[in-house]
Formats: sequence, C-alpha cells, structure tokens
Amino acid sequence: MTRNVDLAMYVRALPLYARNLGVLFPPLMAALIAIALMYVGTWFFAASGGAGIGIIALLINIMYGFAFGISLIFADDAWRHERASLPSAWNDGRRKAGNILIAVIGFFFLTWVARYIGAMSGSSYIALALGALALWAFIYAIPAAAIGGTPGGASLSASLQAARRQPLATAILVIVCLIVWIGLTQYAVQWLPFNEIGNEIAVALLTAIALGYIALVVAKQYSDLAFRPYW
Repeated sequence: MTRNVDLAMYVRALPLYARNLGVLFPPLMAALIAIALMYVGTWFFAASGGAGIGIIALLINIMYGFAFGISLIFADDAWRHERASLPSAWNDGRRKAGNILIAVIGFFFLTWVARYIGAMSGSSYIALALGALALWAFIYAIPAAAIGGTPGGASLSASLQAARRQPLATAILVIVCLIVWIGLTQYAVQWLPFNEIGNEIAVALLTAIALGYIALVVAKQYSDLAFRPYW
C-alpha cells in the first residue's frame, strides 16, 4: 500500500529554503559558467556558422545536471538537519560524480527521445504529453544517484520503480516542478528591466532559484519513497 501524498512539504520547503540558500549556489555557478561558455562558443564557432554550438549546449545541460545533483545532496542534508553544509555536499558529490553524470546523461537522453517521438507525430500536445510522462518516470534518476548512492546505470530503473510505487505523489511533484520552472525561467524573465548582460545574469539567478526549490522538494519526495517503509 502507498502512503498518503505529502502536500505540506511544498509549503515547508519555503522556510527551509530561506534558511539554506546554499542550495541554489551550485546551479547559480553552473548558470554563470554557461553564460561564459555561450559567449566563448559563439565567438569560437562563428567561422563555421555556429556549427559547434550544439556541443556547447550539451555540455551546459550536463553541467546543470551535475550541479542539480550537488543541490540534491545539500537539500537532503537540509531536510534531515535543518542546516546543510555546502562543502560537505560538494565533497559527497565529487565522490559520486561518475554515477551522477551517468544518471544525468541517461535522464536527458530519455526525456529527449520522448519529446522527439512526440514531435514526429506532428502534434505539440503529444510531444508535451510524452515529455511529461518521461519526466514522471525518470524524475528520481538523479536523486537516486546523488542521494541514494545507486549506480548510475541503475538509477533510471530505480526512478521508474519509485514513480510506480507512488504515481500520484510523483505526478504532483512533476506538476509543481514544471510550474516553478516555467514560471521563473520563462514568464518571470519577460519582466526583467535590464540590458543584455544584466538580463542574462538575472535569468541565471532565476534559474538557480527555481532549481534550488525543485531540489528541495525532489530530495524530500525521493527520501520519503526510498528510505521509509510502506504499509
């Protein structure tokens, strides 16, 4: 039998976030590095018409994924002890770096495949539905590697099993994460009053804020699914 859905955690995550702002630091660093990489990449690949920008974008996504893994470790520590240590999370993340990176690559690949198959149907709604379904199935892959210590190759299977144990709770988690992500990185950025570089820095900060909150709620949900008994 599955446990009740914990809706209160989405509210409790807010004051916890305020006490542990370090959770947004890894994705913020990744976002700032991403800005620099895109500037350098645009200049470097200008002669080839930007042919290598896709490689830069892939590296940036992997970097974001690894930073998110560090934030998950930090977030899990924050839920357990009220205060978390960023150096401790970084050291733990470095030890698990191989598994986290494999989980990140697998997550991005499978969600991309789902969206690509949906796009081939010619319907944006099908593409969106398949992308959301892939996110539902593999949302615990990175926390499984970062928090649970699951080998990277097994993290995708572990995520699917966890999602199937708690389908409703996982669906709510996906919806909340998408609302936070889209709200801060797509809608809020439309109101930024800065110039080009100022706007990019503000977008980086909003991205980090979104990923920090997402890390907190995903870490809590995964810990509840993975480490607590069900009866």
